[in-house]
Amino acid sequence: MLINDGLFTAGQLQLLGAVAPLVPLAPSNEANMDWLKAFDVSLNWVYRFKDRVEIQPEVSCFNLLNISNFNGPANPLNGQLNGNFGSVNGTSGEAPSWNRIGVGSGVFALGSPRMLEFELKVKF
Repeated sequence: MLINDGLFTAGQLQLLGAVAPLVPLAPSNEANMDWLKAFDVSLNWVYRFKDRVEIQPEVSCFNLLNISNFNGPANPLNGQLNGNFGSVNGTSGEAPSWNRIGVGSGVFALGSPRMLEFELKVKF
C-alpha cells in the first residue's frame, strides 16, 4: 500500500526493515502436528461370595487398534517455520520414525503402541 501510494520505494522499505521475511513453503508430504489417536477398552466383572468377599477381575486394552502416534508431549515437532529438520515445514514424510511415541514406563504411556493390563481386585 505504501509503495502503491508512492510514499516509499521497495528499497527504502527494505532498508527500514519493514518488509516481512519470506517463509519457506512446506514440503508437499510434510509431517504435521497430528492429534492423538487411541481406542481404549476395559472389561470387568464381579463375583460375590456370601456377602463378604467380592472378587473383580478386569482386563484393559489401551490403543486396541494399534494406531501409530507421533509428536507426543515428550518429543514434539517444533512450531517454527524455518525449514530445519524437526520443524513443521522441514520434516518431510507422513511421520518421522524418530518422533513416534514409544512404550514409556508402566502402562501409562500416552499414545503408545497396543498394551494389555490385567487387574484383580479383592474386596472384603
